[in-house]
Amino acid sequence: MNRLKQFLIILVALLLGNLSLMAQEISVTGKVTDAADGTPMIGVAIVVKGTTTGTITNVDGEFSIKCKGNDVLVFSFVGYNTQEVAVGSRSVINVQMKQESKEIDEVIVIGYGVQKKSDRTGSVVNVKAEELNRGSLTDPIQAMQGKVAGVNVSKKGGDPNSGFAVQIRGAAGFASNTQPLYVIDGVPGADPTTISPDDIESFNVLKDASSGAIYGSRASNGVIIITTKKADKAKGATIDYNGYVSADQTSKRLEFLSAADIRKYVTDNNIPNFADNGANTNWQDEILKTGISQSHSIAVSNSTDNLSYRFSYNHTYNDGVVIQSNKQRDIARFNLTQKALNDIVTIDASIAGTFEKNNYVNYGGGMGSSNIFYQMYQRNPVDPVYKDGEFFEFQRDFNYNNPVAIAKLIQNERDAKNYFGNAKISVEPIKGLVGSVNFGYIRNDSESFYFEPTNLYAGGTDGYGKRGYSNFSSQVLEATISYNFVLDEDHSINLLGGYSFQEDNHSGLSAQGREALSNYLKSNNLGHLNNVNVGDIGSWRNSNRLISYFARATYNYKSKYFATATIRRDGSSKFGKNNEWGLFPSASIAWDIKKEAFLENIDLFNQLKLRVGYGITGNQEISSFLDIMYASPSGTAPNFETGEDAINFAISHNANPDLKWEENSELNIGLDYSILKNRIQGSFEYYIKSTYDLLAPYAVPVPPNALPTTWANVGQIDNKGFEANITGYAIDNKNFKWRTIVNLSTNHQKLVSLSNDQYSWSEADKKRLWLSGRGLVGAQNWTQYLFEGEEIGTFYIPKYAGLSSDGKFLFFTAAGGVTRDVNLAQRYVAGYAQPRFTLGWSNFITYKNFDFSIALRGAYGNKVMNVTRMVFSNPQILPTLNALSEVLDEIDRGLTDSPKVSDYYLEDASFIKIDNVTIAYNFNPKSTKWVKNMRVYLTSNNLFTFTKYTGLDPEQSYVGLEYGLDMYDVYPKTRTITLGLDIKF
Repeated sequence: MNRLKQFLIILVALLLGNLSLMAQEISVTGKVTDAADGTPMIGVAIVVKGTTTGTITNVDGEFSIKCKGNDVLVFSFVGYNTQEVAVGSRSVINVQMKQESKEIDEVIVIGYGVQKKSDRTGSVVNVKAEELNRGSLTDPIQAMQGKVAGVNVSKKGGDPNSGFAVQIRGAAGFASNTQPLYVIDGVPGADPTTISPDDIESFNVLKDASSGAIYGSRASNGVIIITTKKADKAKGATIDYNGYVSADQTSKRLEFLSAADIRKYVTDNNIPNFADNGANTNWQDEILKTGISQSHSIAVSNSTDNLSYRFSYNHTYNDGVVIQSNKQRDIARFNLTQKALNDIVTIDASIAGTFEKNNYVNYGGGMGSSNIFYQMYQRNPVDPVYKDGEFFEFQRDFNYNNPVAIAKLIQNERDAKNYFGNAKISVEPIKGLVGSVNFGYIRNDSESFYFEPTNLYAGGTDGYGKRGYSNFSSQVLEATISYNFVLDEDHSINLLGGYSFQEDNHSGLSAQGREALSNYLKSNNLGHLNNVNVGDIGSWRNSNRLISYFARATYNYKSKYFATATIRRDGSSKFGKNNEWGLFPSASIAWDIKKEAFLENIDLFNQLKLRVGYGITGNQEISSFLDIMYASPSGTAPNFETGEDAINFAISHNANPDLKWEENSELNIGLDYSILKNRIQGSFEYYIKSTYDLLAPYAVPVPPNALPTTWANVGQIDNKGFEANITGYAIDNKNFKWRTIVNLSTNHQKLVSLSNDQYSWSEADKKRLWLSGRGLVGAQNWTQYLFEGEEIGTFYIPKYAGLSSDGKFLFFTAAGGVTRDVNLAQRYVAGYAQPRFTLGWSNFITYKNFDFSIALRGAYGNKVMNVTRMVFSNPQILPTLNALSEVLDEIDRGLTDSPKVSDYYLEDASFIKIDNVTIAYNFNPKSTKWVKNMRVYLTSNNLFTFTKYTGLDPEQSYVGLEYGLDMYDVYPKTRTITLGLDIKF
């Protein structure tokens, strides 16, 4: 009993002592870091829960606060999850803060503003920097490849000097530009290739008309808003270095005959008088090489309460896999934000310069004399590259030239300088009311140099040189006023009104001549060119203006019901005096069904929101002055008074005062969802859109017209499709995380009409995708046809029926028989160049300090006409020219005919690509205070392609009215291995 009393006395004493200790005020210190990369966080608020006692972290993320042992400290920072930590007996508390991971609450950028993703009513997709493709990128747009459903980012070939084409929801036209509008830091019409991929914070894609209508006449092909990086207030002063070195090789080579194969063929077939020049040359080895590229970026940023800035510089050298082809690019950018007058005034400013040098090689355009790939493929391997120190030339046949000489002797260079600047002043005199004025300026200068020496070809040339200069400048002034307010706590309203003025100016000049007196001077001094004709010197200048008024209203009731209405009125100088102004309205609504009583208590759903939107947008992307008649210099004609030649002027365009906007109307139905505590989220979209009043030149009678073509608005193209996006947090543990993103899209296109009562297309204009090559003769070498009721890129060709007994091609006829005359063959719809559906699948995995990502991309149902196979599997070119190894199979099956257009050469080009694979290790140097984080990574781009296509690469660019052709003049696709280093100081 006594012992029990003693125990109780001791227990009570301990409890009272502990309570006394808990009640005592102690000093707690610690450090707050970012859980993602371990960097110190500046300005984190630490408050004793239930009191006003608090502090913030310093530049090193450190803090000190007075509190009691029974207190709870609350750590909070914008964009990060708030944490509550019980003090207890600890005097040191270190906290790692995680960014908010609920993607449905992220902020997306829309036209002239931002909004929460959960509040959107249109089809807007945000792609953050960490989700983009990494590695050696020749174009910033490449980083977005495969990331957004319904956005096809493609490039035909692997030339580092060529860009990517972007097609949003089957965007198409007859003669207008169908690329999306790019808006960079609020400036419309800027060039995305002038941005370093390391400077991009996010892409925001406005896919449907209801979200893009705020940009009116330029949004029919979609809008891509690019936001560049600013200083991060949480990180304070930082220095970031990103660098890599990469090796590029061709991802595939075509198998051609070797010199031994050629000699065996000559021997086996007893071919007399064959000129064997004794070499064993692999011409692909002579032209193709391993390209070694590198990139180095450094960024310095800092942020205080009122001022933040970021300066970045990037140097990139892209070495092509074809000899003499490369690109060097240097980019400097400075972003600044200044707040004043107690945050009433905010000034955002950006200035950037891009300096680029390009070395090109000649290809494209079929079987040209300087087409390096055509010459490489046809060149006989028994011919050497050099002889007696000179390029070996031997005239085996017409248009037979040394491809190494073409690459090394032709000067084909470009020197470009691009400048970008903008300044935005925003004033918020009362809470929610913001007036802004944005000034933007763009200037692009480009010089081109081209020279062909006199010793270029076997028979020599006269020599030819050309210089060119072009300039583009754009001035933008936009003023907006917005008011954001809440009524009765339930009704959130945002009103926006604005004015926009943009003027674009184009100018340039060119000069050329022949009969070069010096191969050394090249085109650097055109004075040595002895032959200059009328028309060899030219210049131009034109301009256009776009003036706009716009307004938008958004409404949100209890985050349950949403509505957006937009209207924009544009006036463009590009159109006729009767139709200079256009009106582009849109409206969209959304309903978060999850907020209704019948779903509110169902834990499965975190969000289930239905969206419906409709809008009208326009396209003005044509040249200036197509609506008026004017005259231009056109050669010479005798002066009837003096008898001497005089400059002649000719009419350049028929006038059309009714020329107007190409328009696009679109209905979009979307469903946003999030389930299982936001572990799985995404959206489904269905759209129907019509592009009508298509801009193009149409045939007209002469007389009464001065010329046989007039620009007019005729025709309609419809697109409808389905898109799905799924983001899943498959694993979300402390040491192991796996996030996967899948997107799938289908698009069905229909050419509704080509003509009207006044304007029509001729039969010749409807025949598309003409082929050229040795053996292809006659008027039947077209492969696609523009059908009303079908889609652009419809292959309409004869059906192959086998070989005749003497080895000639046979084709089916309309009567059900066969013929060897391709002119009598029946044509049929054999397939489509556009895919039936596309997909993208990205995975992001982290395990402790390791991170791993893999991105796949695919397309299904698209066809490609393999003209390389058609021309170079022709037995008739042997042994004079080289041929694909496949030619031996063609000989074995008895083929003796020259190539003919048919579905025999049309191939399934469906594919799945392993687009991007990255594995990295993140160091957190604890002993070195000045290094905050270091990451080493290994990346591969275009690692592998799964396809049945037998050519170099199945991927095509879907631009214009013709695509789906692989014709021996494509720069080979490359496979890239990159070793990179990211350091944060």
